[in-house]
Amino acid sequence: MAKFEITRAARRGNLLKGGASLLALCLAAAPNGALAQQADAAAGQTTLTPNAAGRTASSDRTAATVAGAPQAGAAQPSANGQVPSGGAEVTQAEQSTATPQDEAADQDIVVTGIRQSLKSAQAIKRNSEVVGDSISSEDIGALPDRSVTEALQRVPGVSISRFSAGADPDHFATEGSGVTVRGLSYTRSEINGRDSFSANNGRGLSFADVPAELLGGVDVFKSPSADMIEGGIGGSVNLRTRLPFDSTGLVLGGTLENNYGDFVKKSAPTVSVLGSNRWETGIGDFGILASFVRSQVRSRADSVQISNWGERVIGADGSLLQPVDATTGVVNTGRTVYVPRGAAIRSQEFNRTRYGYSAAGQWRSPDKSMTATAQFLRTDSREAWTENSIEVATDNVLAAGDTQPFPGTSFAYDDDNVFTSGIITGPNGYRADQDPANGGDQRTPSNGLQSNNISRGNQSRFRTNDASFNLKWQATNRLGINLDYQHVWSQVKVTDLTVWGTTFQNADIRLDGTNPAYVNFIPVTNTPNNYQNAAHPSYLDAYNNFYRSAMDHIEDSEGNEDAARIDLDYSFPEDSWLTSVRVGYRFADRQNEARSTGYNWGVLSEIWGGGNNQDNAAAPTGPGGPVWFDRPIDGNPVTRNTGNLGPQQAFLYDNFFRGKANDSSNGGRVFVPGSFLQDYGAATQAISQIAQEWRNFTSNLSGANGWVPLAGRAGVVAGTPFLPGEINPVSERNNAVYAMARFGNDLSNGWNLSGNIGVRYTKTDRVSSGFFAFPQQSFSCVAPTNGQPVSRFCALPQAVRDAAAAFQNGSTTPNDAKLSYDYFLPSFNVKLAMGGGLQFRAAFTKSVAPPDFGLTRSYYNINLNTSDQTILFNGAPVATFQVGNPFLKPVRADNYDVTAEWYFSNVGQLTLSLFKKDLYGVQTNSLQRQSFTNNGATFDGIITTPLNSTETGRVKGFEVGYQQTYDFLPGFLSGFGLAANFTYVKSSGVSQQNLDSDDPNVTAGIISNVDTSGLPLQGLSKYQFNFAPFYQRNGLEVRAAYNWRSKNLLTIRDVIVPNSPVYAEKYGQLDASIFYAVTPAIKMGFQGVNLTNSITRTSYVINDDLLTRPRNWFIADRRFTFSIRASFR
Repeated sequence: MAKFEITRAARRGNLLKGGASLLALCLAAAPNGALAQQADAAAGQTTLTPNAAGRTASSDRTAATVAGAPQAGAAQPSANGQVPSGGAEVTQAEQSTATPQDEAADQDIVVTGIRQSLKSAQAIKRNSEVVGDSISSEDIGALPDRSVTEALQRVPGVSISRFSAGADPDHFATEGSGVTVRGLSYTRSEINGRDSFSANNGRGLSFADVPAELLGGVDVFKSPSADMIEGGIGGSVNLRTRLPFDSTGLVLGGTLENNYGDFVKKSAPTVSVLGSNRWETGIGDFGILASFVRSQVRSRADSVQISNWGERVIGADGSLLQPVDATTGVVNTGRTVYVPRGAAIRSQEFNRTRYGYSAAGQWRSPDKSMTATAQFLRTDSREAWTENSIEVATDNVLAAGDTQPFPGTSFAYDDDNVFTSGIITGPNGYRADQDPANGGDQRTPSNGLQSNNISRGNQSRFRTNDASFNLKWQATNRLGINLDYQHVWSQVKVTDLTVWGTTFQNADIRLDGTNPAYVNFIPVTNTPNNYQNAAHPSYLDAYNNFYRSAMDHIEDSEGNEDAARIDLDYSFPEDSWLTSVRVGYRFADRQNEARSTGYNWGVLSEIWGGGNNQDNAAAPTGPGGPVWFDRPIDGNPVTRNTGNLGPQQAFLYDNFFRGKANDSSNGGRVFVPGSFLQDYGAATQAISQIAQEWRNFTSNLSGANGWVPLAGRAGVVAGTPFLPGEINPVSERNNAVYAMARFGNDLSNGWNLSGNIGVRYTKTDRVSSGFFAFPQQSFSCVAPTNGQPVSRFCALPQAVRDAAAAFQNGSTTPNDAKLSYDYFLPSFNVKLAMGGGLQFRAAFTKSVAPPDFGLTRSYYNINLNTSDQTILFNGAPVATFQVGNPFLKPVRADNYDVTAEWYFSNVGQLTLSLFKKDLYGVQTNSLQRQSFTNNGATFDGIITTPLNSTETGRVKGFEVGYQQTYDFLPGFLSGFGLAANFTYVKSSGVSQQNLDSDDPNVTAGIISNVDTSGLPLQGLSKYQFNFAPFYQRNGLEVRAAYNWRSKNLLTIRDVIVPNSPVYAEKYGQLDASIFYAVTPAIKMGFQGVNLTNSITRTSYVINDDLLTRPRNWFIADRRFTFSIRASFR
């Protein structure tokens, strides 16, 4: 067992040291003589630096061993990852031989667990040649963090997102998702210093998919050196797996855990095993390692939402009007107010299982001049989740004339003219055509808000295989050679199916500015009283629900990369200021084929049109109305009341929002079961029958033919669900060369100056293949009957409708795009060690961050939208779509770093880092109206596309870090310690190109036109801190970890209308753990996550003054884990 022992006499000296180190909290004292002597000794530790293979490694010319160095079995970065630079290569396991002083000491304090991990991480940070931080394997195992993502949030300057996707802030991620470093998402992900990625249109790895149990540690590099692979502006995050030569001999270990979510009320197991050994033979040293992990987490998240804030005008007569009438184009004047168009509640349940496999083999020659390492890593993350939502159908609300106060009531507003309370409803009586006297459906009420009961089933699988081989050869006493090869394969599979059921209701909404919104869905009043009447009073009654629409989405993407590099390192004599010169070349060939459909929404049934009237036998040829949940279904629009009931199940919202918000469902609703939707084949077959039941082509008044599954669309590639334009290959070849000089020597006053200076040249050739696609649509309209309204599309002149049919003719045109770019990236890192544990750093680097592959897709899917709310002022239909930009270039940055660091003990540091970044070519979204011509017809399209901004973004800030163990305190108090850090980041953002203020879609309130020039960069919190007190003594380890971050811009453009910017509000969470060493080899304990039961909040930006108002409140599980860990050496 690794240990660091202190004699009783030394402990008395440590009392003096502790007095000085406590003053570190207020920056008020220098070390006393004893402390200075200790710190000077620690300054002789081996230097750890990123190297040619990307692993942190020893770079001293001689293998020094000191008390503060990482110890055997601590899973720290090993020297076998570096390019040899003079002298035989020695692993840190071999460097860990105890000093004579250690062996003479009695065993008063044994440093393991939390203390050892902090000690090792501090040694890495102190001796690194670049600015950075590290987490050891004990940190990941002993912190109350159940994933790599959650562990990374403890690092100064690192933040995580708690949403599944930044542009989709309606869906929560219970374990966190994306990582930002110093407020920037331009972060490079690596495994063992090499490329790693998921094939889902991104460029990096999803850290949440990697089992933490596989790792030996995590490094965060914030100022790159020339030998590091380019790609991270915020920083590079390197996940380190274990190697056989990290240990001196046989190692067997494993964990057995039970994870329990107190909200979902379900348990799930985790098991991991690891075996490693090494042998000395006549032909060299051999080592083998293998490990396996299976972890599972069950969780739940509930949310309350205020939907779609819109600008309104209070007219002279007190009526609530749209700023511009969507039909006539008349501008309304009066008092401007902001009113929501609806509200929603949501409950999600998650089941995530991660599998991880790793294997490594190593050989070292008898003379220790050559080391060969072969590694394999496989991660396999599978997640299934279901969702049940109740939300006001804001698309129908807007099309019908927007929300209104319930008759006889009024809205309340605050001093900013923003809605605070009221009962919202739709325009009274706008569905009067549904009166049975007109042949309409007898159930459909003539007023109230049409609302959706949405059920969703999603299944995803992310797999990555990473195989590599590395050979290091110390060719001469001064020349080291490194050869490295890697092959990565990744696949992403996603199936997603959603069904909308519909009810009618009004919404009572009350906002107090602090607590989750009070939302209560109120039954409508109906004349005649056929909907939700005395015989059918409940929303749980199938009678009051109909099938409205469906949407499916499939992704089946693959990517692979082959990369090879060679590095040469030549070292110079001891007395030279020039330590070594390193040069290298790297080639990478990445192929990525994204096969991803759009979200294929279509009608199942509606209150308009439809087949044979099921309820109104007196008018069998009138508008049939929707397919109600209580009606048998056989898929035939001619027959009536035959077949079986459609898929349905009650969902009761048990303990909704833990009782901290009103259960708006009033006892629950009827849904298509989410678990049924996860069986995509069976579900789509059943749902297709519903669409056929309603569909009647002879009485289709809207031009919409209803939903068909993805594979049933016209023009798909045979045997697939994908249209040609949905298959987007991107190939990328990168060539890079670098040269770097390392320098260092003692100054005349005893200080030591060291560092590196270099330049990296990188050239990339990218080819994006795709299509201009005009999916085929059918636009059929017939004369209305029995008072049925005419849709806006069918009211257009025949010539416009004929042109639309010609425009959407199913044609595809290849659209291949080629782009090449190259950059020179200089870097300079210098460190001044002044003795007494005090050192300073300065760094200047240029860096680039290539765009995600999904942003560079050469794909235009131009599809006219014929719904009522999109055809404005009796004009032509407009296509609204999002495309990639195959000519998108990397973001560039000039980076400046200065640090002051004081290491006053082996687990004692106070550090300050200042940083500044100037960003060029920041990727932002352009929203613009363009004209497209196809088959002789021309229509407008509103396009969202990424581009490189011409403005300069700026980020600056500082990080303060402190950690210490209070060994100098008497008795049991000596077990206490603290690790804490604080980060401040300020940015000036880059504005997004929006539609003109007089664009019809802006004036009608469909698309937001908020001035974004005053917004910060996305994902950046101005303030963040971590506070983690701990206790370790006599086998007991206790740790609490509180993380807090201030509000941050989640997305500059929401994925749903009105596409406004969305903020994530300030958030804090407490996690904790307690472990006890039953024996030297076995620990047992508990971990708790989100003990504060914290609520996550988001808000909308609603006007040019950047006024924000609530959007979402989320609450999730407190997660508890019982663990047994074993390690035998």
